[in-house]
Amino acid sequence: MSQADQDKSMDKKEIAEEEKEKMLNAENTKHTGAAPASDLESEEQKPKKKIPIGGIKMPGFCRTKSKEPCKDDETKPTEPADAESTPAVTKETEQNALSAEKPTTPAKDSKEKEGRKGILNAIRIPLVSSVFPRRKKEVDAELGQTGAAGLASVETLDDGAAEKSPITNEDGMETVRLDGEDGTDHAEPPKHPLAVFISALRRRVVASVVTVLVLLSVIVIICIAFAGPRRIPTQPLKNGKYIEAVTSCGPVQGILEDGAYAFRGIPYAMPPVGNRRWQSAESLSRIEHCWNGTYLTHNTSNSCWQREISGRMDGVEDCLYLDVFTPMVGYDSPLPVVVMIGAETLSGGSPGVMQPSAKLARVRDVVFVRPNFRMGIFGFLAVEPLTRATHPPTSGNYGLSDIIAALQWVQLNIENFGGNKSSVTLWGHRAGGTLVTTLIGYRRAKALFSKAWISSGSAIFPGKELEKSENINKQFLESIRCSDAACLRSKSAEDLMDAVPAMWYVSNAGLPEMKEAGTSYMERRHEWLVLDGTILQEHVGQILANKDNLMKVVMGTTAHSGTPSRYLSPNVTLNATQVESIIRESLLGTSGYADEALRRYNATLKGLVTMISDIRVVCPLLTLARMKTNIPFYVATQPRRQYLADPDSDAAAILGTYAAVTPEEKRHVSAMQQLFNHYVWHGEVAQADQSGAKRVLVVGQDTLLAKGYSNCDFWIEKNIVPMYGRVD
Repeated sequence: MSQADQDKSMDKKEIAEEEKEKMLNAENTKHTGAAPASDLESEEQKPKKKIPIGGIKMPGFCRTKSKEPCKDDETKPTEPADAESTPAVTKETEQNALSAEKPTTPAKDSKEKEGRKGILNAIRIPLVSSVFPRRKKEVDAELGQTGAAGLASVETLDDGAAEKSPITNEDGMETVRLDGEDGTDHAEPPKHPLAVFISALRRRVVASVVTVLVLLSVIVIICIAFAGPRRIPTQPLKNGKYIEAVTSCGPVQGILEDGAYAFRGIPYAMPPVGNRRWQSAESLSRIEHCWNGTYLTHNTSNSCWQREISGRMDGVEDCLYLDVFTPMVGYDSPLPVVVMIGAETLSGGSPGVMQPSAKLARVRDVVFVRPNFRMGIFGFLAVEPLTRATHPPTSGNYGLSDIIAALQWVQLNIENFGGNKSSVTLWGHRAGGTLVTTLIGYRRAKALFSKAWISSGSAIFPGKELEKSENINKQFLESIRCSDAACLRSKSAEDLMDAVPAMWYVSNAGLPEMKEAGTSYMERRHEWLVLDGTILQEHVGQILANKDNLMKVVMGTTAHSGTPSRYLSPNVTLNATQVESIIRESLLGTSGYADEALRRYNATLKGLVTMISDIRVVCPLLTLARMKTNIPFYVATQPRRQYLADPDSDAAAILGTYAAVTPEEKRHVSAMQQLFNHYVWHGEVAQADQSGAKRVLVVGQDTLLAKGYSNCDFWIEKNIVPMYGRVD
């Protein structure tokens, strides 16, 4: 082909290419709403359009008509386009190849640039939406779109990418780097700290849960390893009926009874014999005082020497033993403990009605402890020879030291019998109640028991100092013909019991008599308890009145707790004339109170024993309880023996030995047991008035609250109460 023909052919191709560019520009005008600029001036004035993030640099749109490749093509590979974009790009590339050798002019270059921009703007959004669908929401947000389909205008694109930093080729075309190519140009706006925290928490939630589970597993394994095996009963039953428990002096063997366990006759102190006679109780704290092997505690121990009301004397000196009755021998769920102190008088009648059993421990789910303690001449003798032989000088109250030693044993050993040493109730009945009341003021009592229940005790406590008591008791030294401690300790127990003056055993068993009104009688009256300066240092009434933060105490009695034994027989009868004669011959008659007393109590046997009980027991105890606003006081009024609420009826109801027959008696037993059991378990009387306005709980068939007790205020006003209250 000739050169002319070749030039002609190239001219035709150039003309065809220009016509094609015009058509493309026209098409672009439809989408942009304005014709593109046709000269260099419009090209320079018009701001360069920016492709949004995610756009792609198409191979044909960044080339000039020269045969040299674009710089970006050499340095940066292009992202592949989707199926719809690929054919158009290939065609444009071919056209550029055909005109690679054709020289161009500036005007033509400007037109070509404008045409390429129109084509680029036309395909801009479709490329972004189709090639990079995951960025569509970001583009929509930048361009202000709401999801409508179609091509975006140049103005819209400019607004949405106004702050982007384009990459400009040498021919004026703009490209945009994809995400991750330049982190500084496309940094996202800062997020709220809470959002950042929640996002981080979500990312780490699985790891956190796994970590916590692993830590919990490690903690459980460590706890199991250190806890070791659960403590079980000391030893399983032997031969089906024997069980062992551990004490501070060695193992002891008890016996299975009625579904619970009984340990009878456990030594808790050194035998008070020989040189230890009339010495304070000595605990078994030394190894030589203990036993080898297992100590058998199957049988009841002998009582201490005592004289019963009938006059019979019996007992032994080696008597410091105690009984334990428990539902379980183990360490899981320790149970409350009740230590029972029972005696009719301070010289005898122990334990009286206060006799627990294994069955009672099982039914009440309570551990019962009943110790023996010295009484009478062996328990409360205060004389000058014994004071001289003791350091520091003192004598008397040996029976109280026995109870203290028993309580110390409980604190040391009761956990091995299933008991809770932090919940010990000291329960005293009648003379035992008197002893418990005196221990309220003992300076170390709080470490030995946590609460006290006192039933039918005495409110007349030792008011004589040691020296006065020693002078009164010289009569006994003359009778036994001894002047020193060695002589006294050399005498037999029988000789000592026989030498006790008979008047020491006489108790207040009726209405006050004329002889009791004299001052000399009060000064010469024998009292078993004494202010020894060691255990008892001041009157219990003064302690209650002057000291705070004492242990919890409940006091109470029965309506006929002072009834003389001769009136307790069901065959005894008194007519009105006999009753009136007894009242007028007493101190009440000589003091001018007989008529008022008969009006208040009626001239019957029941009226007489009620009057005696009020003056000797009920009203003196109520006076003592009133010294503290937080001491509940109960009176059991339900008759047991046809017409009387006898002295032991409240204790019998609590222990379940009441033998209730009628519905009224059964309800009374239930009411007393509820009062006692709730106090043992929870340390409070549920029915008591917390304000203190109603101090008295009258326990008949049910428990009723009252401000006071009938007739007590009258006797207190007349100074009969508490002066003539029962001594022991």
